Amino acid sequence: MNQPNVILTTIHRLPAAAVAPFFLSLRRFDFSGEIVVFASGVDPESVLQLEHWGAQVKHFRFRGQHVGNRLARLWPIWRLAFASAMPEAAKHALAHQVFHLFYRRHLLYLEFLEQSGEKYERFLVTDCRDVFFQKDPFAWPQAEGLHAFLEEESSRVGRCPHHIRWIGSQFGEEVLRSLWNETVSCAGTVFGDRASLRSYLRKMIHLTMRARSLREADSDQGLHNVLVRREQPPNLTLHENRRGPVMTVGPMKIDDLRFNPDGWVTNEADEIVPVLHQYDRIPELSEMLLGRIRQML
Repeated sequence: MNQPNVILTTIHRLPAAAVAPFFLSLRRFDFSGEIVVFASGVDPESVLQLEHWGAQVKHFRFRGQHVGNRLARLWPIWRLAFASAMPEAAKHALAHQVFHLFYRRHLLYLEFLEQSGEKYERFLVTDCRDVFFQKDPFAWPQAEGLHAFLEEESSRVGRCPHHIRWIGSQFGEEVLRSLWNETVSCAGTVFGDRASLRSYLRKMIHLTMRARSLREADSDQGLHNVLVRREQPPNLTLHENRRGPVMTVGPMKIDDLRFNPDGWVTNEADEIVPVLHQYDRIPELSEMLLGRIRQML
């Protein structure tokens, strides 16, 4: 019997309407996998709607701590605890208390993966609010290993003030300089088989615990780029932005995109791109895509 594929995502304090394109674009075709949503601060009516759209909703509590709060200011203490001989289970329990959501979600995914045993074959860990599916996200020849995705070639670490701030804060100037000319890999979409994704999530959590600072609450992107470029996980495939099954279109303009005769975005091989990330940053594209599911809203 074939093992199902599974999509893992997180929603915090968003109504169902804000993430409807994610689910409705997936429902356009016969997606046979499962969708697991980790939800915090989501109202009961929206939870029911997510379940109606086929999601398994896993509730967790996130208190919304931010950069300037007491937990962030005490990071040097937590970092010492994470570097100690404390049992891993105790470190994970502490991480649930002190990690911001952008870091904590990797811990949620790892625990789910380990608890699910060998139930699932392939995984997609993805953002939700700004992702649109043009095809089944697993409808491509996915080799074993971890699959991460580059942004546009012009998107270099050293040209992005956010990455300079994130990586410099977390790992210092030397690490930042070593990545200066690398094309950015987007942390918002990662595919993998069970073993490869487990290794990736464990490394992300370990890097978080080692970081010099977590005052940058949204910097899982910095961690991800340090991991894929310096840690170089085994069996890693880095896909170019216009040549794979995921396209991060945020930095692009509508004239940069290719379309097939039916109006779907294609890659340079003229294949429909299954997963479009940050589609909502291009108003013309957003209007075109939402028009495909408007009758479902």
